[in-house]
Amino acid sequence: MEIELTPALATEALQSCGVGGQAVWAERLDGGVSNLTWQIGRDDDLPVVLRLERKVGIFQPYDVRREARVMRCLEASPIPVPEVLGEQGADSPLGAPYVVLSWMPYPHMGMAPMTPAVTHNYRTMVQAIHSLDWRQYGLEFLDPPPAGHESALRDLDAVRARAVAFNCHHVHLIAEIGAILNQHLPDSPEARLCHGDINVFNYLVGEDGSIAGVVDWEQANLGDPLSDWGLITALASLKGLNAPPEDHPLAAPAFERSGRDAHDLRYWMLHQMYKLAVIHRIWSEIGDAPPWYSWADVERVSESALMYLGE
Repeated sequence: MEIELTPALATEALQSCGVGGQAVWAERLDGGVSNLTWQIGRDDDLPVVLRLERKVGIFQPYDVRREARVMRCLEASPIPVPEVLGEQGADSPLGAPYVVLSWMPYPHMGMAPMTPAVTHNYRTMVQAIHSLDWRQYGLEFLDPPPAGHESALRDLDAVRARAVAFNCHHVHLIAEIGAILNQHLPDSPEARLCHGDINVFNYLVGEDGSIAGVVDWEQANLGDPLSDWGLITALASLKGLNAPPEDHPLAAPAFERSGRDAHDLRYWMLHQMYKLAVIHRIWSEIGDAPPWYSWADVERVSESALMYLGE
């Protein structure tokens, strides 16, 4: 989907969902293949964020209003999330559903000094998400899977569907990992709230080193909390960290407290590499810019993850 969000069109979009204000500029915030996101400056009020739903991309099928519903539920929780200011369905002035969110004026962890305090606060925030009583905050609509294999199987099915849609399911590495994952499914505990993308770029840091905001909830789900920690170990490995996932500094303390077997975290690291391999193929095909990691990186980390799981 290509759209030029001019100030006039942005103003129409804001007024259409009851947010109001005269837009004076709109700056695109992402260059990948997730939901299209802009920061919109207004002449008489604070800037806001507009997220427009894509039809095709790495996380299809997209549902930006589902993401908004998650954040509305979390507004009353201890998790700091953007406020949902307005939303529109498919008949919107932009031709697709969108939501308007409050702007959180903090740098993400990739822009802040990675001090021990920031690292600790990041881990603490992710654990707070996992520990949240999701029933209390009305998140049952996320359809919790039963304990056992279902959490992993649901996500595998979703990733496979994307691989088939973009005709990359026959790529040898993708097919190999998918088959191996089916043979090593973890016994997940009762479902917990998972952010779905605990990439450090989605965690905003306050001046005191606290986590002042958690953004990008499009992949939020009720599932296995080790899926989140498996993702951060996969991402860290793509960036050069070479260690079994249970030894990764961001994930290790939470994993140790979980009392789970190392097999489960190793499974989730490989599971997330499977997802990142598919994402690389889709991103390379339709992205606005090349992926930040190479296919050689995917092969390197996948080989390590396969070795860890086989030990």
